[in-house]
Amino acid sequence: YAWFGFFRTNTNFARSNDLDMELEALNEEKQILIERLGVHIEKKDNIPPLAARILSTLILTGKNGCTFDELVNNLQASKSTVSTHLTNLQHLKKITYYTVCGDRKKYFIMNPKSMILSMGEMLDTWEKEKHLHIAIMNYKEKINHIEPENADQHFDLEFHLDYLNYLEQASDSIKRIRERLLEKHKQ
Repeated sequence: YAWFGFFRTNTNFARSNDLDMELEALNEEKQILIERLGVHIEKKDNIPPLAARILSTLILTGKNGCTFDELVNNLQASKSTVSTHLTNLQHLKKITYYTVCGDRKKYFIMNPKSMILSMGEMLDTWEKEKHLHIAIMNYKEKINHIEPENADQHFDLEFHLDYLNYLEQASDSIKRIRERLLEKHKQ
């Protein structure tokens, strides 16, 4: 951590020492969260472990972003591997970067529209699931109708009805959140 070039007096030392300890504890917590979130993203998005750790690092770093060298150092990975994953993540529109005038570095950040894109993909997947469940349920209803005398052998359609209800409620909720994010990014 940086000392920011200020002079510490004896009266400030205890307060500064407490701040240093708090920052160190927060950094440890961040490292644990990077790992936990990285494992989650790796499994959810089916991406390589380092790419997932890059994403989790950028999520927990926020708008300030991270430079290439910071990612290499913090994730203890080779420059070529980090570079490859940064290129792929940019191609997937998960991340982007900005530059500062007079500074030759790129500051990598999460693509602000990444969550919106992800929600759109989620809604598309749910819509396909919905149509599939409706088709399966219709088929099972036809089978049940053909053999009305074997009621104990009929398909139970309650699961499909409950699942369709769940998909409808979840989709409505995600649509509302997505709309709010879209409005926020227009500003």
